[in-house]
Amino acid sequence: MTQRWEIDERALLKNSTALRTAAESATPVSPVGPASEEESSNREARDRKSVRRHASDPFRTVHRWFRSLLHEEAERGSLFVATALLFAAGAFSYFALRGTFHPLQLAVISLPALFAAFSYRGRFAGTFGAVLFAFICGAAVSAAHVAMRDHQTLGSPVATELTGRIQSSERLEDGRRRFVLDVLETARPPLRYAPQTVRVTVRSVSDDMRAGNVVKVRMRLLPPSGPVRPGGFDFSFRAWFDGLGATGFALGQMERIAGGPAPSLLHRARATINDLREGVDERIVSVLDGPKAAIASALTVGYGAAIPDEEREALRASGLAHVLAISGLHMALAAGTVIGSIRLLLALFPVVAARWPIRKWAAGGGLAAAAVYLLLSGGAIATQRSFIMLAIMLSALLFDRTALTMRNLALAMFLVVLIAPHEVAGPSFQMSFAATAALIAAYRAHNNWQWRRRAAGSDQISSGPVRLVGKFAAGVLATTLIAGAATTIFALWHFQRLAPLAPLGNLLAAPIISLLVMPMAVLSLLLMPLGLDAPFLKLMGEGIDAMLWIAAFVAELSPEDGAGLISGPAVLLLAAALGLFAILQTGLRWIALPLAIAGVALLGSGERPVGFILENGRAVGLSTGRGALASNRSRLSDFVGDQWMRALGTDRMAKPVKVENATSAIGSEPGGPEASGPSFKCDDRLCVYEPDGSRPIVWLKHAVDRAYWCGKAAIIIVGDTKTPKGGRCPASSESLVIDRMTLARQGSAALWRTNDGGWRITYAIADLSMPWHAARQWSRPARGLPDWEPRKRKTKDAATPQS
Repeated sequence: MTQRWEIDERALLKNSTALRTAAESATPVSPVGPASEEESSNREARDRKSVRRHASDPFRTVHRWFRSLLHEEAERGSLFVATALLFAAGAFSYFALRGTFHPLQLAVISLPALFAAFSYRGRFAGTFGAVLFAFICGAAVSAAHVAMRDHQTLGSPVATELTGRIQSSERLEDGRRRFVLDVLETARPPLRYAPQTVRVTVRSVSDDMRAGNVVKVRMRLLPPSGPVRPGGFDFSFRAWFDGLGATGFALGQMERIAGGPAPSLLHRARATINDLREGVDERIVSVLDGPKAAIASALTVGYGAAIPDEEREALRASGLAHVLAISGLHMALAAGTVIGSIRLLLALFPVVAARWPIRKWAAGGGLAAAAVYLLLSGGAIATQRSFIMLAIMLSALLFDRTALTMRNLALAMFLVVLIAPHEVAGPSFQMSFAATAALIAAYRAHNNWQWRRRAAGSDQISSGPVRLVGKFAAGVLATTLIAGAATTIFALWHFQRLAPLAPLGNLLAAPIISLLVMPMAVLSLLLMPLGLDAPFLKLMGEGIDAMLWIAAFVAELSPEDGAGLISGPAVLLLAAALGLFAILQTGLRWIALPLAIAGVALLGSGERPVGFILENGRAVGLSTGRGALASNRSRLSDFVGDQWMRALGTDRMAKPVKVENATSAIGSEPGGPEASGPSFKCDDRLCVYEPDGSRPIVWLKHAVDRAYWCGKAAIIIVGDTKTPKGGRCPASSESLVIDRMTLARQGSAALWRTNDGGWRITYAIADLSMPWHAARQWSRPARGLPDWEPRKRKTKDAATPQS
């Protein structure tokens, strides 16, 4: 028979000793109501059966264990962070799926998920509905941002006379200046579909050209280019979200003119800020010179276009390239300098420090300084994201909350995605949040470990300069290793490069950046209105020189860092593993381990293309299989060549061999002791490349030569715009034809070998449904028309060359 136990409740109000005594002295009493021995035995039999059933059902045991851990994660706030991550993933999925869904469709799809989230709260179905709803909302935000924007993009290259208002300007390394102009009018010829904003490079310009001025210049405008390879950086995507409809260069002098429509209040405010930025840049150049002037300008007002390529490459190879972009590091150092200065100043007055919350005052001053820094830097999206993260953390200090937490990071992610969802697809967003999340998780674990040591009484606290220096060095090294490990997968995916000695570069340069460069930058900006900034700018320049020396030293030691293309599924698995391990705080975090193992195993399993074709049909690059890139162009642009070599894992160029007759040269060796495998053999009309185990690949300057090569070449690339009727080879010839019309519509192409020895072609732009690619279908090459050339004979009414 079962028994009840009675405890004297008065004993519970006493100390723990009395509580144990009461429990030990408890006496069993009879249960309420009579119970027969038969009923009692039946109840015990049912209990034993239930125990056996649960013991023999491992699924139920695992389910209960999973639910308990999930409940614990919810109590610790991990589900809120996971919701933010899925919100960002939904925004990314919209661009990855090329806008398959309309915002209204996404709203309808989200209703079942929302119903499940509210109807099954506290259960797995409710949790799943909530995260699914967050994912769909992220995609809906991206769709809404795209639908709300309305930018006109140039379809084809054209020369025109443009009148516009200067939005901003920036000096370049070679002395030229780059202007962003708001288009007011076009003439000679007038454009029917003129872009609203263009970016133009001018060789020489007078010093009185300031933001807000109205200017007139004749220029050659070009549509924003697409990726130079499938999966590469898409400048047209970035330009569309930045509001740029065309780029170009001036064909004559830029003239300042009077008049023009009155600017709006927003335009006047933006012109004032940009004019201030240009003034700061001019002041820096007047005090400093060379690369350190360009880097100082990049760190203060965001003008980094004048940094020489040599210094930029050294900073990248040493793992210090992040210094050039104003991001969280710069925001934190600038705000930290102001916060430390305010607290130090107020601490000189004991009465104020004792009676008032100077810590909060300092945090408010740091927040204001960060806002001013945001305006001075130009307010780029990456800088806005850093400001949002810092503002949330400083606001937490104002309300007596912990600043650096995963919840604050999740809130920053929500706000960034709401403001600029397209940033989720870029490396800056991914690497920044990955590094921050990894650092928060790592230092949270370190703090928990220290707390346990102190609780156990085994933490021996000592002080001294050696210990302080050691702790600082260990902190910098640990931060670099953790952040570097978290961003490695994204760096490989976007750039196909690594900086193996980045920990060494950051360990040596971090003290200089933190204690000299950025504090002097803040002080020089504060004292610049008084004309007292020169000594601090010179100290900043000395720090930049030391940083450049360290970068060159580490870059010289660094081995080759090219890695080639990696597998997309591996990136997704490793990113998911990183997110789970950083967010979760219970035993559930070990779910990330099998994902990480699978991701590492798949890293080298991805198929790699053999070569690429540029979207204008004029440049072809093929891997020789011996570490070289063979091209049909003797001079390939630095950007295109670098992108192709990194993707193919090559490190040098194999220039084409000039021959009198490329057709008759088939089968001959390229010759020469420096030959890096097969090379293109070119004459005045065509270029031929002979890959191992395949028919030749032919590039034709004129489409009329296509018929001869049908059946003889594996791939025929036509660089001419007009493809004659019947331009495709017969199916029986097994020759693939890639003409410029196709490339103009679908972008650059990648060539792949199939398992049966054949060829497969993929294009950078699968469809033209996205607005930043829509103008391609109206370009002259996409319609089979030759490139527009100005008429030699002047006419009164010039025809509009743009569709």
